[in-house]
Amino acid sequence: MSTSQKKITRNNDEVPQEAVEKEKTCFAIMPIADHPDYDNGHFGRVYNHLIKPACEKAGFKVVRADDAKASHMIMFDILKNIVECDMAICDLSSKNANVFYELGLRQAFNKKTILITDGRTNTPFDITGFRYVKYDHTLRVDSVMNDIDEIAAMLMETDEATEDDVNSIVKLLKIQPANVEHLQLNEKDSLIFEMIKRLDEKMSRIESLQKNKKLDNQLMNSWTRKILSQSENKNCSNSLLQAVDDYLEEKSKDTINIIYTHTKKDDDNS
Repeated sequence: MSTSQKKITRNNDEVPQEAVEKEKTCFAIMPIADHPDYDNGHFGRVYNHLIKPACEKAGFKVVRADDAKASHMIMFDILKNIVECDMAICDLSSKNANVFYELGLRQAFNKKTILITDGRTNTPFDITGFRYVKYDHTLRVDSVMNDIDEIAAMLMETDEATEDDVNSIVKLLKIQPANVEHLQLNEKDSLIFEMIKRLDEKMSRIESLQKNKKLDNQLMNSWTRKILSQSENKNCSNSLLQAVDDYLEEKSKDTINIIYTHTKKDDDNS
């Protein structure tokens, strides 16, 4: 047997890693914030212990809207994933308005999507005709294992389905799906876009510097309290406090200088 990596397909056939296409992605359309009818963190557990393992078992890299940590518009990531991801898994539980909005966009582009629900709420009439997997909302270990298998099987089946299979209202009505056109930006729009991009990068660097400064201050405050608690000399304590103030002031100046230097370099290179 070759030493090259192998990938096991659904039919247990071995395929050389070189012949495998780039990793497929699955966008998780689901509630993110806590809901009053569910325990805090419930949907985070649904994602980590149910959706994520099911997607990985089916051969997909799962993506969720809040996975990105950069400081830019989260709606941009959502729209991009809705249009570009190979597959989507939509959790209808709790009848979240954002979920149905994103599902509507996904269907408008006639993109492959599977539906899941915990069954605690009724499925809206408009999508009752579509198949969905019902999972156990208690997330019991034994139930979750069965639900993972069922969701993974549905993902693979939907992925392998032909383009003639009905997967959306658009396909059912036989109308033309939405299409994102690739537009050429003019010089003015390109300049504005580049400025926004550079501003976004600078804001990310400033946030990083601010986080480092806060950590530095916390360490210094902790160190100072420890020293002062062991000191009985008031004059010594005042001297230490003054030294700490001077230190923090210098660090603040350094941070401002670093931000100014990064900004000036970017401007000089442009």
